[in-house]
Amino acid sequence: MSTPRTLTLPDGVRPVTLETERGSFATLQAVPDVGTPLGTALLVPGWTGSKEDFTPLVDHLARFGWRTVAVDQRGQYETPGPADPSAYTLKELALDVVAMSKELGGYSQLVGHSFGGLVAREAVLADPSVFSTITLLCSGPGGFSDEAKVQGLQMLAFGLDNLPIEQVYDLKLEHDSKDPRYVAPAIEIAAFLRKRFTGNVPASLAEITKRLIDAEDRTDQLARSGVRAQVAYGETDDGWPLAVQDRMAEILGVKPQVIADAGHSPAIEQPAATARILVDFFHDHH
Repeated sequence: MSTPRTLTLPDGVRPVTLETERGSFATLQAVPDVGTPLGTALLVPGWTGSKEDFTPLVDHLARFGWRTVAVDQRGQYETPGPADPSAYTLKELALDVVAMSKELGGYSQLVGHSFGGLVAREAVLADPSVFSTITLLCSGPGGFSDEAKVQGLQMLAFGLDNLPIEQVYDLKLEHDSKDPRYVAPAIEIAAFLRKRFTGNVPASLAEITKRLIDAEDRTDQLARSGVRAQVAYGETDDGWPLAVQDRMAEILGVKPQVIADAGHSPAIEQPAATARILVDFFHDHH
């Protein structure tokens, strides 16, 4: 999960509903002030996240000349979704991303943060023709293997399947706040985090949580997809172990890009540096 530092949208970043053949998606978009955009960057958020996790990055990428679109996935925060758990397989989520890229004209530079990286990879495997590049940002090759992480996710999924989502959020907050590293956010950010979590379709969040446990490693298939790939993470990222992300980069034949002074949310913590790493990659055709 990423925590926005402010809820104020930068000038030029605006909410837009993206209509596709697979439904409507809530997005935040920005276009360059001058000239024709160099292309489209499509940003896919992670578990318990939303388009707001990219707000400063949307602004920075647009300043670099790219039309930038950050999305809420189906059932996530401000995008509606069905109550049927079978609607939230990686394949279904991926086909949404394919439809978004097509609607935006294809050839998207695709960026998947954390769980969004698993969806982005699946989207490229479903239809490589509509993506120019894929960046796995603080993401991993498959479900978590760390026992404590898996146990926590199993408990959360069980709660979402059996309790009101508001109660699950309160229990999660109570658990998180006992961590000595926990820092309470400002009042308006805390209110947003609660609104965002409880705004999810419960089946969506439950199923996404399960995917973080059972998603299979398909890095080999991605390496053969023909779509250029990038692996990037914050230097203190605490999602997938850095050695696991490095191994993923090795299989993809690339050198991992490390973002200094950032953890699991470089798009918020270091948006300028993250944008620079992305843009350099978008432009590198070697």
